[in-house]
Amino acid sequence: MSDFIQPSLNLDLKQDASLSDFRGDGFLPVLNAIRELGLGNLRELFIIGAYGYGKTHLAAAIYRHYTQTYKKSAISLSLGDMIDNDGDASALVGLEMFDLIIIDDLHLIHRSREWQEGLFHLINRVREQNKQIVFLANNPARELEIGLLDLVTRLSLAPTFRLPTNEDIDDRKALLNSILKRKNWRLPEPIFEFMLDSGPRNAGDMIQVLDHISPLLTHLSRVQVPKKTIDEAKSIIERETFLLEISDHKIDN
Repeated sequence: MSDFIQPSLNLDLKQDASLSDFRGDGFLPVLNAIRELGLGNLRELFIIGAYGYGKTHLAAAIYRHYTQTYKKSAISLSLGDMIDNDGDASALVGLEMFDLIIIDDLHLIHRSREWQEGLFHLINRVREQNKQIVFLANNPARELEIGLLDLVTRLSLAPTFRLPTNEDIDDRKALLNSILKRKNWRLPEPIFEFMLDSGPRNAGDMIQVLDHISPLLTHLSRVQVPKKTIDEAKSIIERETFLLEISDHKIDN
């Protein structure tokens, strides 16, 4: 008897994010840019990705890589959460004390002119102090419905990279295998194939779905997996993927 999944594994999304989750040729330009950022050869990055393709997971992975590999200070923020919870843009004051600022959900800046002005001044302070900043959004800067044109100009100067959509099944397979290998997991073949065909397309959502099916696979024999268990796992994958898609639509609007 040998477990497919060890019950003690920690699946916390942000804690567990890693650049190794982003496998496939389509990610190479982004990963190379992140490494150049860590080496100090780039000061800014603008990363574009449609909803559901891993921007938030990548933001967490950049934070982990930057702080652990280069031993520098960083902060990773969701702009949507800040606008909703912090009220005014004074929350952006002083962030330039960090070596790296990672701002996710940048596209939600259209909600507030005050926050647009606050971000504009933050970028200026970051540049003056020779710090670094990463933006993640669903579209290029000039397509974000930002009313403050000076901010659009600032954002447009950052080197821009687009995340792949993982529509290529070989890219998805490499991504899923990377996650499973890092966690020392093995999925039954029918469940693995169903994840590739019907599951999420990005690392963060894959990990969340694996979290939901892991109780089914703990303490199962590698030799024989009951059809009932496989069918139940497929049902969970289908349901949770659908719920994640709905959630992504809500977040990006």
